[in-house]
Amino acid sequence: MPWTTKRSHLRIQRDVIYALLLRELSSRFGKSRGGFLWVLFEPIAHLIVPMFIFGFLRQRLMPGVEYPVFLFYGFLPFLLFKAICLQIVDGVNAGQGLLSYRQVLLMDVFVAKAMAHCVIQAVVFTIVLTGLGMLGYDVLPPRPVELAGVLGLTVVLAFGLGVLFAAVASVIPDARPVIHVMFMPLYFVSGILFPVTRFSDEWVRWMAINPLLHLVELSRLTGVDRYDPMKYTSIAYPVALALVATVVGLMLYRLRYLARVTQ
Repeated sequence: MPWTTKRSHLRIQRDVIYALLLRELSSRFGKSRGGFLWVLFEPIAHLIVPMFIFGFLRQRLMPGVEYPVFLFYGFLPFLLFKAICLQIVDGVNAGQGLLSYRQVLLMDVFVAKAMAHCVIQAVVFTIVLTGLGMLGYDVLPPRPVELAGVLGLTVVLAFGLGVLFAAVASVIPDARPVIHVMFMPLYFVSGILFPVTRFSDEWVRWMAINPLLHLVELSRLTGVDRYDPMKYTSIAYPVALALVATVVGLMLYRLRYLARVTQ
């Protein structure tokens, strides 16, 4: 009888997540170069289109700040948040077939999707950042460690809210398209295209309820030299919301998972 070693639960989960990660990356990019080009198209479009529309106002809106760099560090946390959050929400349906395997849990699918999009966004943003640098823009962040912390906080907030929205969508299926549509107005109220400091103080106070606005402002504060953020910018607010969303989301996931396996 051959000698075998029994794998621990932690090692099994690690192997499952790794396999799901490879599966997610493979399905995302496909077997052709077109898959990667399509992934690269979104951030480039977010740069080029606003530059054509608002480029002539850049000196009046942000004197001393290059508009493409301003845009880049704005959509950097937004697209990362959107990709992770929506992929987790859609992961409930996409991972149903995988749940027939005893070793695969729904949370493994969520974690693999979040990790896959972190890898994808890191590669895409590095390419875009390199392209801007080759065009002569000053794109290197003055505080890279702090910027990494802001992006890490973005991932935690996206994951927590994604799990929370997924639990809600599993109870109310009609909530899924509403969650997708929600990101359209969120794009415009997160200060991606122009600095919110141009609005009145009353409007900015209401806009500051949006945690993504704080993450966008913190991204620019750590990535753009001589950037003046809104006065309500706070790291404590998105941190607290990320912790609450993660705890509540995991509690709802636990309740829904137990209900599913006991039926």
